Amino acid sequence: MGFTVSGLTQDESYEFRVYAKNAVGSVSNPSLIVGPVTCIDACGEFLIYIYGYFCCLFLLDLFKYLTHINILCPTGAPAIDLPPEYLDVVHNISMPIKAAEPKDIPCAPSVVCVSDSTNTSISLEWSRPADDGGMDILGYIIEMVKGEETEWKRVNEELVAETHYVAAGLETGAEYKFRIAGVNHVGRGDEKETPEPTQAVDRLTPPQVDIDATFKQTHIVKAGGSVCLGINFRGKPIPTATWIKEEGELGVMTEIITTDGYSSLCIENCSRTDTGKYTVNLENASGSKAITFTVKVMDAPGAPQDVAFMEVSRGTVTLTWKPPLNDGGARIHHYIAKPKGTDKWVVVGNTKNLTYAVEKLNKGDEYDFRVKAKNEAGYSKPRETLAPVLVKEPHIEPAADLSDITNQLITCRSGSIFTIEVPISGRPAPKVTWKLEEMRLKSSDRVSIKVTKDRTIRLPRSCRESLWHWRVPTV
Repeated sequence: MGFTVSGLTQDESYEFRVYAKNAVGSVSNPSLIVGPVTCIDACGEFLIYIYGYFCCLFLLDLFKYLTHINILCPTGAPAIDLPPEYLDVVHNISMPIKAAEPKDIPCAPSVVCVSDSTNTSISLEWSRPADDGGMDILGYIIEMVKGEETEWKRVNEELVAETHYVAAGLETGAEYKFRIAGVNHVGRGDEKETPEPTQAVDRLTPPQVDIDATFKQTHIVKAGGSVCLGINFRGKPIPTATWIKEEGELGVMTEIITTDGYSSLCIENCSRTDTGKYTVNLENASGSKAITFTVKVMDAPGAPQDVAFMEVSRGTVTLTWKPPLNDGGARIHHYIAKPKGTDKWVVVGNTKNLTYAVEKLNKGDEYDFRVKAKNEAGYSKPRETLAPVLVKEPHIEPAADLSDITNQLITCRSGSIFTIEVPISGRPAPKVTWKLEEMRLKSSDRVSIKVTKDRTIRLPRSCRESLWHWRVPTV
C-alpha cells in the first residue's frame, strides 16, 4: 500500500488525509489531517508507515525538496528501499490511529426507564448502547416534551457521562416524556424514548429494609457489656420507626436514635433483665414492616436449689440438689461440691448430675456442704445445706418387706423346690434369723441358709421331702 503525491507547487501549503474504500463502494471516515506543509526547498519527503493497527507519519530529509508523499505498509522492513539517511531522521510523528471498521454514530440505548419521581423531579435510568459506532461514548443528551406539546427540549446543558439523571424543576402533576441519545466523536446517535408519559408526583412506596452481610438478628452479650441493634430502611414518604420489647418495657439504659433512613437501639451495661425480643415497626402511608431482634444476655447462673443429704455412711456423704431457677442464659456445664469441716471450704469434685458422693471424710466429724453451678459466664453463688451433718454410721431400725408374699403364706407341692426372698433394711446391717414355727433353722442337709449382700437362705426340702430356698436381700 503506497501512493506518491506529485506535481505540488513550491511555496504552497498543503494538508493531507486518507480515506478507505471497500469492494462494495463504502467509504470510511477520513484519517487525521496531516499538515499543513509548505513546499519549499528546505522541506523533504513525507512517509506514512502502517505497522499493524497503528499509523505513523514521518518527516524525513529536511534538506531535500518536498516533491511527493509515500504511503507505505511494511511488515518489519520498508515496502520500498529507502536511503539509510531517511531512517536516521524522524520528525512530526502523528497520533496513533487504530485500524478498525469505518466509524459511525452510536445506536440508541437499549432501555430507558423512570426509576423515581417527586412533585418537582423525575429520575431516569438507561442502558449503554449496544453499538457505540466504533468509538467511545462521550456522554448522553436528555430531551423532554411536556404533556401534549410536540417540541422536544434539551434538559442537560453538558453531556451526562453516567447512565442516570434527575430532571428537576418540573411542574407538579404534569406529564412528561423523555428521550436519550448517546454522543461519540462522529456525532449524536439515535434516540430512545420512555415507554409512556410520567407524571411529576411523589411516588408512594411501602417501607423496605436494606440488609447486607453484616446484618444479624440474634445478639449475644455478657452481663455488663453493651449491644446495638440497627436497621437501614427506605420508603416514600420516609417511614417512622418505633421500637418495642416483647413481654416487657424498654430499660432505662436504652437509647434510640432514628434518622431518615436508619434507626438504632443501643443498651449499655446489659443485665439479665435486658434479655428478650426487640421489634422495630416501620410505617408510612403505603404500608408497614416489622423486624424482630433477639438479645441474649449471658450471666452467671442462680444458685442450685434444695441442697440436702441423700445418704450418710462411714466416711461418705451423698448430696442431692435441684437445678437453678435461672440458668444465666446459657446451659449449665457442671456443678461443684465443697465440704467444710473445722477449717475452710475445699473443692472435692464436679459433676454434671444432680447428686454427688463426697468421700474420705473423717468419721465422727461434722461437715457443712455447699454446691455451685457453672455456665459459660461463670459460677453461681453457693447454696449450702441447712445444717451440718455428723459423719457416722446411721442407726436405722431393722425392717423386712413381706409385700410380695401374699398373706405371708407359701404353698408348695411335696418334693418341689421353692425360694423365699425378703428385702430388709436397717443400719447397722440387721442380723437375720429364720424359724420354722418356734424352731430356729440352721444350715443343714435339709436347709441351706446363705447370707450375702443379697441375704439368701436356701431350704432343700419342704415338708416331708421338700427343698426350701429362702433369699433375703440386704439394703
